[in-house]
Amino acid sequence: MDEILTSIKAVSEEIRVRLLLLLMDREACVCELMAVFNMAQSKLSHHLIALRDAGLLQDEKRRKWNYYRVNTKSLNQVNRELLLSLSQWLTDDSIVHRDRKALEEVREQMQICC
Repeated sequence: MDEILTSIKAVSEEIRVRLLLLLMDREACVCELMAVFNMAQSKLSHHLIALRDAGLLQDEKRRKWNYYRVNTKSLNQVNRELLLSLSQWLTDDSIVHRDRKALEEVREQMQICC
């Protein structure tokens, strides 16, 4: 019960679902995510840490930035099924597509920022 509730609480905000779906395809550093979501580092990190603590994301520190990603190999069964469901339900969502496009544009503009 606790495992399920922790995961559901972690995805209870739209921004967190959007972050997860974006990070399912590739890793991203905090600076890239700040640009995509037009959000301050402290607020964005709060959401990323909530997802990490629920076991949905992994992070890795490189120089001064943290990189986040979904590592499907390390997910527990609850999180694996939750991500699969979210991905299927939102596969054609315009916001999700916009986020992916925005990340690509940010990467092109910033080149290598971190």
